[in-house]
Amino acid sequence: MFRSILLACVPYFAALIVGIALLRWFAGRFRMRLDFNRLGAIVRDQQGTVQSLSLVLTLPFFVLILLFIVQVAQLMAATIVVHYAAFAAARAAIVWIPARVDPYFEAENRINVYALDPHAPDQQLPELDPSSPLYGPSAGGLTFIVLPGSTKYAKIASAAVLACAAISPSARMPLPGPDTTGPTAAILEEVYRAMVPTSQANPRTSERLRNKLAYAAQATRVEIRFYHPNFEPPLVTYWLGPDPGEFYPNELGWQDPITVTVEYWLPLMPGPGRLLARPTPTGPGGGDSISPRVSTIPGSGVYVYPITATITLGNEGLKPVYPYREIVW
Repeated sequence: MFRSILLACVPYFAALIVGIALLRWFAGRFRMRLDFNRLGAIVRDQQGTVQSLSLVLTLPFFVLILLFIVQVAQLMAATIVVHYAAFAAARAAIVWIPARVDPYFEAENRINVYALDPHAPDQQLPELDPSSPLYGPSAGGLTFIVLPGSTKYAKIASAAVLACAAISPSARMPLPGPDTTGPTAAILEEVYRAMVPTSQANPRTSERLRNKLAYAAQATRVEIRFYHPNFEPPLVTYWLGPDPGEFYPNELGWQDPITVTVEYWLPLMPGPGRLLARPTPTGPGGGDSISPRVSTIPGSGVYVYPITATITLGNEGLKPVYPYREIVW
């Protein structure tokens, strides 16, 4: 995970270096010094307009460079948090998928709703006809995607949402859809007040925590995939025979790789967001890869930028003490 974080932050490191170098050049070019007394004297000076005019002409560019540096730092911090959110969700997946949530539909290593991933490469279907000589364990496998609508999916997604709440805005954002974070927000507030006793004196703590959690819940997308090899009983529909025993078609294999992808829509600062949303003219063969990804929240004018991270862990559920009674495979 640390290597992927470093690779993802390389462009931001380069942008920070460029921004700091540009800021130093700008300050040296116009002989700028951080002197608040002199700045106040210039503002109060009524004898001429030469110094005030130079300040008016140079200050917007100086502030724009500062905002650029701050925005890049926020993008870098958000990239680290989103990678952690993906790891937290993958860790939750390898804990909750082996657990018993429902005795019928989501018991140990079982999931309720899943489907074949249509975009996964190298999908190799197993032979499902018992009369075929190729029937039985084989090489390759299938990649499945876990669909929303089950208890285990909700618990896995909540791990990513809680991690992304740390970088979410505390102000109320006009996002579409109802706020369904009531119970989770109450627990989060109770834990926060227990860890930070001084927050009891701030009457806005509860509102800010709920706003952060509500935005994270609606701005975070979680995709869960797992790879099931063909040397184990397949998860697709096939002939079970007259006595299938206790084999469940929706049961994941022990140590099946589980991949979790988290996408978070980070709110940008107004100035840099508007600037990044403008298409950049490029020469032949070039392309603007930033502005097409920047969008706005409907009805708010807030610019958002998607940050994505992917983590793969093995299904580390407890291996059964006794083997399941499955069909001959």
